[in-house]
Amino acid sequence: MKRAAKVLPSIATTLLSSLLIAQSSLTRLPMSPTASLYPLSSVRLLSGPFSAAAAANSAYMLALDPDRLLAPFRREAGLTPRKPAYGNWESIGLDGHTAGHYLSALASMIAAGHDTKQHEFRHRLDKMVEELAVCQDASPDGYVGGVPGSRELWRNVAAGNVAVVWKSWVPWYNLHKTFAGLYDAYHVAGNAKARTVLIRLADWAEKVTSQLSDAQMQQMLDQEHGGMAEAFADVYSVTHEKKYLRLAERFSHRAILDPLERGEDRLTGLHANTQIPKVIGFEKVANLTGNGKEDAAARFFWEQVTTRRSVAFGGNSVSEHFNDPKDFRGMLENREGPETCNTYNMLRLTEALFATRQEARYADFYERALYNHILASMNTTHPGFVYFTPIRPGHYRVYSQPEQGFWCCVGTGMENPGRYGQFIYARSNDGVFVNLFLPSELTDSERGLRLRQETKFPDAEHTNLSMRLVKPIRFTLHIRHPAWVAKGAFAVMVNGRRVKINSAPSSFAAISRVWKSGDRMEVMLPMRTTVERLPDGSDWVSILRGPIVLASAEGTKDQTGLLAGAGRGDHIAHGPLTPIDHLPALLSSIDRLSDEVKPDPRRGRMHFRISAGIATDRPEGIALQPFFRLEESRYQIVWDLTTKEKQARNLARRGEEERIKLARDVATLDRVVVGEQQPEVDHRMEGEGLEAGMYNGRRWRHGKRVQYTLDLKGATAAELEVTYSGDDSGRTFDIYANEVLLATQALKGERPGAFFEVRYRIAASAIAAAVDGKVTVQFVVKQNLAGGLYDVRLLKMN
Repeated sequence: MKRAAKVLPSIATTLLSSLLIAQSSLTRLPMSPTASLYPLSSVRLLSGPFSAAAAANSAYMLALDPDRLLAPFRREAGLTPRKPAYGNWESIGLDGHTAGHYLSALASMIAAGHDTKQHEFRHRLDKMVEELAVCQDASPDGYVGGVPGSRELWRNVAAGNVAVVWKSWVPWYNLHKTFAGLYDAYHVAGNAKARTVLIRLADWAEKVTSQLSDAQMQQMLDQEHGGMAEAFADVYSVTHEKKYLRLAERFSHRAILDPLERGEDRLTGLHANTQIPKVIGFEKVANLTGNGKEDAAARFFWEQVTTRRSVAFGGNSVSEHFNDPKDFRGMLENREGPETCNTYNMLRLTEALFATRQEARYADFYERALYNHILASMNTTHPGFVYFTPIRPGHYRVYSQPEQGFWCCVGTGMENPGRYGQFIYARSNDGVFVNLFLPSELTDSERGLRLRQETKFPDAEHTNLSMRLVKPIRFTLHIRHPAWVAKGAFAVMVNGRRVKINSAPSSFAAISRVWKSGDRMEVMLPMRTTVERLPDGSDWVSILRGPIVLASAEGTKDQTGLLAGAGRGDHIAHGPLTPIDHLPALLSSIDRLSDEVKPDPRRGRMHFRISAGIATDRPEGIALQPFFRLEESRYQIVWDLTTKEKQARNLARRGEEERIKLARDVATLDRVVVGEQQPEVDHRMEGEGLEAGMYNGRRWRHGKRVQYTLDLKGATAAELEVTYSGDDSGRTFDIYANEVLLATQALKGERPGAFFEVRYRIAASAIAAAVDGKVTVQFVVKQNLAGGLYDVRLLKMN
């Protein structure tokens, strides 16, 4: 994410590189937190957009049945489920993951004061912990989990056959949700039995992995394993038993940690949300052990992701993977934009980093991502959650429905509203940090303080703070001077008088005095309109008012699957793509555009309009509003910033490219996004000698044999289309569909620097042999390697 103060990323990266060099010889460094976030029970949201989203979340959570969420746990414990398990991801391999998220969500909603009058959330949390304890008691070894085939799987792992985890859908990731849910049930909501179940489960995990060598552990960690390092660090913080800290260190993935410790960004092409929980674990372990190198690695990761890999609303990744920071075209064109889970975890990492360094840039990022991605991902009209937020102009998001979609972003989606108050305030030895400008009330019992923040931000450019104190007390109020408020424009009034402060954009203004009950402050937060390019420096820009990303509503036509069903891929907005050249471009410059965005008071506060310099026929101009308020609509949040001359040159070329891409998209029956974890799992990838990587900004897959299963979607005639690199040579392989030979393909390096597609007609006999309408495609080596494959899809034939 590029901030309004454009120079910050380069300065921060330079400083961080210096820090890494200075710390290169250090193995231990005091890491004691110098501030702590107040517990959720100390903060209450007041009326505003966040409280409205929390109310919608309550409705969603109450629509779920805990007995159905617990069904996989009872099944794996050899007990009869009380009710049938849910479908979707809860019955195709990730069985039980939602229950852990649900426990965490219940805990945070209870602590944040969002429980019902009948204490239904408390009742559900206590019941679920009791049921998990019953499942654990039915186990001979303390295991409790919903992973399908648990007993055989974990027996194999304990015996050293760690490769078996690849035959299951990310089992450690799944189990981490149970660990996290139990920890939150105890630590956040105070359920004592959850602590007992958690420690027994940790003891089981310690025993399962105790005979594995470090090499075997690292081999196992190549598969997505969620925040297991963090989980064991949390158990250590509860018990202070060193074996859990050792286990946390064993679950630290060196393939990711080592390059980060060296200050190397090797993230391109990696599954993004696989890495972020690992880094949270690195930081947790660093804080417990004083490992300065690990702390520096976590901060380096945060810096790279937020400044080079995140777009204006704070999200990162395309189709779940980190793209090349030098080229955002793939994200711009894709229907699968940044994933909400990624930002959920980036906020948790930000919280951990802030605890030991109270730098305002952490709060600047947090605010940006909280409003524009996390809050925007909640549908308050028909409660539900967003998985992908495309930046492709004119596309849309789809929303989950209760009891149908059980995606990872549904799990973290339910957790988010209870955590809205997590970062508003922080406690330090000398006072209180005010990080965010949300209507809320803080209770600091130790200081005898009640701090009330009343604001209509961002509709109003100020916030009001008032105090109730048991007795007068001296402390420092650290109020964030946001990056988006110009130097000299930030002002604080105490009891009606302006106080002298020394602050700059992206810093904290410190006000120290003896505070008395009844003291009032008004903080002036004048906002500016700013324009930010995509991180690759291209001419695609976003428009912000203060920290708020502005969007144009682009209609509601053809939003296929807007309210998602229970289909495996229903979290993706599969509706037709709007040709990019059919949407407005802006004939302006980055220096002029902010002045051309004018307030539109007829539509209300935080509404704006661009009326001049639009490269399409829109006499009414482009109406803009906060993206977080836009629901169930197509939208545009990035615009092509161009000139008439560039527009004329590019329009014909871009239009032809778009027509080809869209025609191909419409003809696609099924597609494997090669080299991406989840699409390859969904298409039952098998093979021998499999390898994957990145080349010229695209992911590839090759091996001695590569196999995928694709869906004909009822078609009786189809073609297989495969994308290759023109640089590959000396490779020959046979291509089969349902064991029928389609062709022998030779790659001879005949198109240097280019990618090209080859189509193979699926034989009628192969289609006739389809089981359940599926075609199994194999690429089998004859010389050297089969592949590289850059894209594999089935196309319908006219």
